[in-house]
Amino acid sequence: MLARALEPDPLRAFADRTPVGQELRGTVEKVLPFGVIVDLGDGVAGLVPFREAPGRPAVSPVEDFEVGEKVTVVVTEIDLPTRRVLLSRLKVARGEGVGPVT
Repeated sequence: MLARALEPDPLRAFADRTPVGQELRGTVEKVLPFGVIVDLGDGVAGLVPFREAPGRPAVSPVEDFEVGEKVTVVVTEIDLPTRRVLLSRLKVARGEGVGPVT
């Protein structure tokens, strides 16, 4: 049981290599009433909230997120003390001016 405590923290490693504003690809893990949980790999997941964040477009449930769907997101906040990663959905990732998200 102590072996897990000795392993590097995947969230700290993620925070060290990922600046706020970075675009990432992930997989929708859960669709909840307040947002979407996106698996970013390496044991790290983030939340795309359905509420509007200052300076960011609101994401709404009507965008029809599906579990297993590949999405492109932008890291908006990494909070190590609360172990929270907040993400924003790129409008261009829905097909406005870029190739399809696969």
